[in-house]
Amino acid sequence: MDRDVGYAPNWPLTWTVLVAAACLLILSGSPLPHVDSDAALFGKVARHSLATGEWLTLQDPGRPDWIVDKPPLTFWIMALSLRLGGETDVALRFWQLLMTIGVVMVTYRIARLAAGREESLLAALVMATFQQAFYFSMAPQHDVPLTFFLTLAFYGYLRYRERGSAGIAALTGFWVALAVLTKGVLWAGVFLLIIAVDLLTAARHRDVGHWRWVHAGVGAVVCLVVAVPWFAVGMVRQGTPFVHTFLLGENGIERLLHPFLGSGVVPVQGRLPMLLAYVPILMLGMLPWTGWLPGAVAEGWRSLRAGPRSLRLCAVWFGVFFLLLSLSQGDRIMRYLLPLYPALAVLAAGSLVKAFEEPRRQRTAAAISLLFGVPLIAATAWFYFLYAPNDIRVYLPVVLPSLIVFSLVMSVFAMVTVVRPGRRAVVVLTVGVLVSYGLMYWMIMQRWEQIWPWPAITGTVNRLYRPGDRVLVVGSSGAEANFASYWITAPVAAADDATLVRVWQEGRVFGLLSREATARLTGRLHPVVLVQTPLGWTLVTNR
Repeated sequence: MDRDVGYAPNWPLTWTVLVAAACLLILSGSPLPHVDSDAALFGKVARHSLATGEWLTLQDPGRPDWIVDKPPLTFWIMALSLRLGGETDVALRFWQLLMTIGVVMVTYRIARLAAGREESLLAALVMATFQQAFYFSMAPQHDVPLTFFLTLAFYGYLRYRERGSAGIAALTGFWVALAVLTKGVLWAGVFLLIIAVDLLTAARHRDVGHWRWVHAGVGAVVCLVVAVPWFAVGMVRQGTPFVHTFLLGENGIERLLHPFLGSGVVPVQGRLPMLLAYVPILMLGMLPWTGWLPGAVAEGWRSLRAGPRSLRLCAVWFGVFFLLLSLSQGDRIMRYLLPLYPALAVLAAGSLVKAFEEPRRQRTAAAISLLFGVPLIAATAWFYFLYAPNDIRVYLPVVLPSLIVFSLVMSVFAMVTVVRPGRRAVVVLTVGVLVSYGLMYWMIMQRWEQIWPWPAITGTVNRLYRPGDRVLVVGSSGAEANFASYWITAPVAAADDATLVRVWQEGRVFGLLSREATARLTGRLHPVVLVQTPLGWTLVTNR
């Protein structure tokens, strides 16, 4: 019986409705304008494969000498989506939204192996509403499909341990192969390491589960048959640069040894800050469920000693993966944590159900979420408002309303929990968080094109462009060139001041200039201004 009422309501139905609402809200993000320039870069590579029919050696048409540094599966899926849906924001993103919902569903299935329906639904709900998981569902990249395939592989492993079927072992190897074809060979090693630690832990506690090396061999053969051919073709066609990129370089062992992308989410220097950097990143990404992190860790620790097989695997999965990231000397990037969230959701749901019967636990969790979440959100907004550069500060009106609602929801949840802990307080939290996410979607839809009017920029160039014209982006850090080259049908190239000045007199030029480039070049070129953006970027021409 729930502590809030004098009768036993149908709470599994309530959680089912909330999970469905979260999934529908995720799908509602499909028409949003893209805010992550990597999506445009990857979409450009996928579109090139569609146009040329070259599916094995991927190319960025703007940089033909660059070896595309990710395996092909995400690009293939993007290309299929673009073929079916056309070159729209929806088609570029929709496949990833479906995979995000797939992760939620597989998380439910993993939890269901050892837990009741309510706890399993809560695991799905937690997974669907993690701040990081919800945000990254909008940005088509490799991390969501990687998480989907790895989660399926771990689910397959658990089912194999339960049933001992060669077919399940083969299917598990297939999912691992898809993870490798999504983000590289390192992920086969990550999967094997987690499985090895789980098997050693099981042997120590005399957990008798199915395991036959011949079945493991079947899974390995399937994985190799599916994954190896593309890498073999790449090595034959592109030689040593391909080997360095995918086996030794930034998608190989070097990824663990030093940063490739800079300081990541937080600027970290020194061994101890590098080791601890992912702790606050995890706590931020786990909101609004951060208060259950200690309980989830405790749940995992108990499962290592005497827990069900699926909970023990989730504890090993979470612990080993987090430790690997923390010990590596690579980039500290929030999205790298995404593959551990299904395991964390299962552990957090177990802690959440126990807290329903122990009000002190729920009050403690609410206090942790409130004391960590609200000040951090407020500090982030304050920092960006006062200290961030103008080209960053301009985004604050888009995200600030959602942050305010999110903070208010956390505060209301804490107050409700103090007065009357129980399931109703979690319903209040979940509904409020979904409202804040929906508000963020709405603000992006309403305000993004006012900040970055890509339809006006690309529509102008596409309408006026004639064969022989040049389209150049000057002053780009990469993001603007990615967006421009994806949406503008003509060839787009990044250029420096000297190149623009040189070609300015040779024929018609469309130049997309940064604020600084505009200030430097306007007096020399006297361009015709076609479009100006609030960020200071200006589309100009000479004819």
